[in-house]
Amino acid sequence: MAARALIKAPWRQLGGSRKASGRTLPGIEARTPSDQRERPGQKVASHSPGLCTLNELLLWHGEGRIPLRRFAKRHGCWQGLDSAVFYAQVRALEAGLRLRLGAAPGERVAILAESSPEWLLADFACLAAGVIDVPIYPTLTAEQVAFILNDCAAVGAFVSTPAQAAKIHAQQSALPALRWICCFADSDGGSLEEPGAPAGGPCRESKAALQATNGSDQGKKWRATWTELLAHEPGDSAAAFAGRLRTTPPEQPATLLYTSGTTGSPKGVLLTHANLCANLNYSTLDFDYGHDERRLSILPLSHITERHMAYVDMLYGGEMYFAESLDRVPDYLRELQPTALVSVPRLYEKVADAVQAQVAQKSALAQFLFRWAVKTGEAMIPYRLEGRTAPAWLRLRAALADRVAGRKLRAKLGGHLSKIISGGAALAPAVARLLLALGVMVDEGYGLSETSPVIALSRPGGRRLGSVGRPLENVEVKIAPDGEILVRGPAVFAGYYHLREETAAALQDGWFHTGDVGRLDADGFLYLTDRKKDLLKTSGGKFIAPQPIEAKLKASGLIAEAVVIGDGHNYAVALLVPNWPALEAQNIACADHPAACTSDSVRAVFSTEVERVNATLARFETIKKFALIPSDFTIESGELTPTIKVRRRAVEANYRDVIAGLYR
Repeated sequence: MAARALIKAPWRQLGGSRKASGRTLPGIEARTPSDQRERPGQKVASHSPGLCTLNELLLWHGEGRIPLRRFAKRHGCWQGLDSAVFYAQVRALEAGLRLRLGAAPGERVAILAESSPEWLLADFACLAAGVIDVPIYPTLTAEQVAFILNDCAAVGAFVSTPAQAAKIHAQQSALPALRWICCFADSDGGSLEEPGAPAGGPCRESKAALQATNGSDQGKKWRATWTELLAHEPGDSAAAFAGRLRTTPPEQPATLLYTSGTTGSPKGVLLTHANLCANLNYSTLDFDYGHDERRLSILPLSHITERHMAYVDMLYGGEMYFAESLDRVPDYLRELQPTALVSVPRLYEKVADAVQAQVAQKSALAQFLFRWAVKTGEAMIPYRLEGRTAPAWLRLRAALADRVAGRKLRAKLGGHLSKIISGGAALAPAVARLLLALGVMVDEGYGLSETSPVIALSRPGGRRLGSVGRPLENVEVKIAPDGEILVRGPAVFAGYYHLREETAAALQDGWFHTGDVGRLDADGFLYLTDRKKDLLKTSGGKFIAPQPIEAKLKASGLIAEAVVIGDGHNYAVALLVPNWPALEAQNIACADHPAACTSDSVRAVFSTEVERVNATLARFETIKKFALIPSDFTIESGELTPTIKVRRRAVEANYRDVIAGLYR
């Protein structure tokens, strides 16, 4: 009955008071799981949490050892779910999943939803039941969703809204394995409707929409309500449930992640509890996470990096806030004043672009002072990276420069960010340098779904500008003769779901072939240079690495996106998406974007930028011609993956005629 009582008002209004910071986990003894024992030349960290399974992490919350509050904005205010209620709801959902919906251990259940506390509840209900959950990006089309559901033979799906449910219903006849859908919004109150909300509100409309979609008798088997699952009586005693969590085998499959991929169909990456926990135990050791942490979550939980960070939050406690909209992120930063932020490079690029665009609109004196402040900040970079004390005269100049520029930028970011991480792709060195000069330290990380995800991470005591840091202590990295980065360790996956040939190609002699090209310096710092599959081979037999060239083009601030083309041709060309706000800030007439793309005066601006980059390249790498593209690349057009990476083949296909014109 305890779970039933708790679900009547599960969302508690929680204040922003902070608890005392603490690095160690209360009541949790540091251990070394069997899959992380010390290997020759590989020292195990003595203060690793020693987490063996994610179910063990859930149990720690049920036992009250780790305080964590998860916040989402509902009806205009932030509402929080604490660890005790979270645990009770997972217990009820797990029973409903097993006993009402008949989900059996090893079966696959999809989660097609935006990031929210409900997403994590569904995740841990699946983990507790021994079900393999399958995250699906909510931005995917109905056809893409159906491909994943069919590929993994999912028996059920949690969805966030009727709109997401409709994607599945539209493909119903092509999904023979799917038995049910459970919509988070399908509720008369429960966890999504604030007590006292008006009748006929969004949840009642959601229910009506789902009922209309289901219609037939056959459709009824597809429908399960979130409220009914939350109200389900536990299937066993509290002690028995805790016992099952405690005895979960580390090698048990936990999740099946479908890589969005920049080419081809997505592949299912099967990760075990041991994979995920091996990574969790070592990825944050040097960041001094504590119970007073406050993190703004802006990436989708379908993204392995964001899911990893959600588990980090659970491991160390604190507060996590789910952003409703990316457009509101600037407002959330000022309102919540977070201490931690993790995002893809594009966010930090936008911050840098916005800073430069604002400066361009100021007086000549203000622009001079800004350039002086940045130059002074750049002189401080070696000391900030290495944690050394700068000479007194430089510290004084840096303090004055900070008053001119750095302090204002940090205030716009909330004023309290101490842990800022960029992952998912390489951060342009020019962006990292500008932000660091202004006192904003962005630590780069490198990882993939196949590695659970973190391979290397820049962190306190180990930073180099342009590097993604050193590999984690339980990760081995080596560079193949052709420059490809190879990885080995307990966090590396066992293979792609029912794809033997692809698995054999990716895993050779125990080493995972990442497909990324990079280098290790003498001190063990890893640098990314390109994607192996993206290398362009000209008709003259020369190889061109497009990503470094694209990064140089985008460093100008006037170019939002760049794609270099040249495979099979005798010279390289580029498609450039202008940064329209930056152009307007420089009083360049460009209100009509398509017309501006063919304007001689506008093209002259970009010709200068291209020539600036060409001066740094080998002759065979130089951009001979370019075209301006009036609109941003989008996920909907297929030109971007859900993780905001450019799908080179899709761009080439969509702009086939434009590219052909550049080679005439």
